[in-house]
Order: sequence, then C-alpha cells, then structure tokens
Amino acid sequence: MRKLLLTAGLLLSSTQIALAGPHYHGSHGGSPLPDESPETLPVLIVGASFANGKTPFDGDLSSPLLGLSVGTGQYISLGDALIRNRTHSGYVVNEAQASATTFARESCRTALYAGGCSTAETDSYQTQVLRASSRVYSLASGAYNAEYVVVTAPNDCLHSDAFGLPESDAKQCDEEDMQDVADRMVEIGQLVIGLGMTPVFAPYPDVSTIDLELFRQSSLLEWTISPTDYQMLNNIVMTTLASDLPDALIIDYWAEYAHIGDGIHPDLATVENAADMILEGIGYNVIAEHPRNNGRGHKHGHHHRDGHNKRHNRR
Repeated sequence: MRKLLLTAGLLLSSTQIALAGPHYHGSHGGSPLPDESPETLPVLIVGASFANGKTPFDGDLSSPLLGLSVGTGQYISLGDALIRNRTHSGYVVNEAQASATTFARESCRTALYAGGCSTAETDSYQTQVLRASSRVYSLASGAYNAEYVVVTAPNDCLHSDAFGLPESDAKQCDEEDMQDVADRMVEIGQLVIGLGMTPVFAPYPDVSTIDLELFRQSSLLEWTISPTDYQMLNNIVMTTLASDLPDALIIDYWAEYAHIGDGIHPDLATVENAADMILEGIGYNVIAEHPRNNGRGHKHGHHHRDGHNKRHNRR
C-alpha cells in the first residue's frame, strides 16, 4: 500500500504540476496571485474528525458510519474554528472527512454493520489534498492560490474500525505498522510540497488529556489503542515527519487540550486556541490582538521553524 500510495501521489502530483505551470512556495517568487495580500490567501485543511466532524456521502447517499457526525452536529472542528477566527479572512478550504485514515477504506463497525462493512468509503489523505488543491487552482495564473495545507492526525492504528476490516479481524498495530503510518504521512507532506505549498502538522493531543476507554465506549468500538501505544505512535509519527520533511511546519497547536465529553474530540476552547496558533504560526492573523477572551488563555504551545514564520510576518 505504501508503494501504491507514493506512486499514485507522484503521478497525480506530476500531472497537476504539468497542467498548472509554475507554482510558488511561500515568499519565494512572490504571492501565488500578486493582487491578493498574503493574509487573505485560503488555508487548506485535510484529515479526519479533528478537522471536520462530518462523514462523507457518495452520490446515492451511502456513507461510512451511516453519515453520522461528531456530537450529532454539536461540534466545532478545527476547520470550522479557522473560518470563525476573527483574526483571519475566513477563507478555508476543508476537504477533511470524519473517520478518515491515510488510505481510503470502508467502515466496518460491528455495532452498525453486524460484521460487514459499509458500501461507501472515506477518502485517502492523498485524495483530500488533490481535491483541496483543485479548489484553489487559478486558470488565469496557472498557480495555486494557497500556501499552506493543515494536515491533521489520521485514525490509523487508533481503534478497531481503522483498517477497512471487520472489527473481529482487526489487530492492534505493532511498531512496524506505526512506522508505516508515519511513512504515509511523509508521503502526504511530499505531495503537498510537490504542489508548491507547505504542509502543517501537529503532535497528537497528549495522552493525559484524552480518555481512550471513554472514546471506545462512546464510539461503539471493540477496542482502542492503549495509552502506551498511543504515545509510541505519536513519537514515531512526529520523529519521522521532523526528520524526513524539513520543509514542513510543525505547530503544537494541541498543547492545551480538553475533549467534548466523548474522550477524544476537542472542545470549542481547544479548537479556537489551535486556530489562533496556526494563524500566528503561518503569519495569517491579520488582527494583532484577538478581541475575544474565553478565560482559558490562548496561543499557548510552540511551533518549529521560526525562520519560516518570520518571512511571513515581515509582510
């Protein structure tokens, strides 16, 4: 699967680049559309339910997880928070899908499909990136009208319905499986960079701020990853990304984290804080002082590649 994903990604990336002509990466060569100020460029976001709480429907209204959404619709995702943020233009292209993994797969949750699987699939991260980039492609300039793609954590290895297999057949990931997840995330980052944009990653929320057993119960899963393995997965993924993608941006925007009561998904204050940190990290907060104060404090945590941020903040 790793080889197929990388090969497909390179072929599709090369095709889009050939069609689009020259691209721009950050301030190298100017803004993608010279008449737009950098602060108004769209932010692209892909991933799973941290980024979008809704599962996708296909043309005949089939959907993995029966079309359910996080919190039965009472959930503000990170993608939503970026749109709502008062320091930003609100231009966000969100192609994320709740329940997504890095690879396309069916949902096979026993509680919903009684040992079978859905007819519909969540899309791969590669497909999400290509869809998002297509939204900002300019026919006039032959460039992508965006600089950054936020890539949120996938469901890979987190639970028994993350494999495209009946839950009874799904096995906990070992270290090699976790490295495969990290490698697939690197391939996604390489695809984004190949399209002339910068991928933005974050460490997983700290294990002390989530409740994996509550997540299992609230999501009707047969098992979830153990706290020890969760930490190992985070360490492997983030170490690999930092090592293999020096041009990526890593922002610890989940440094302050609280869930909505289901054990895993971030609450409103958490995603608002995360959106603030992302926009600060990429230099897109167009209002110097955020007018809102929710009492929890904002803009805590840290990001890497300070030099990268300075070249945007100088505009």
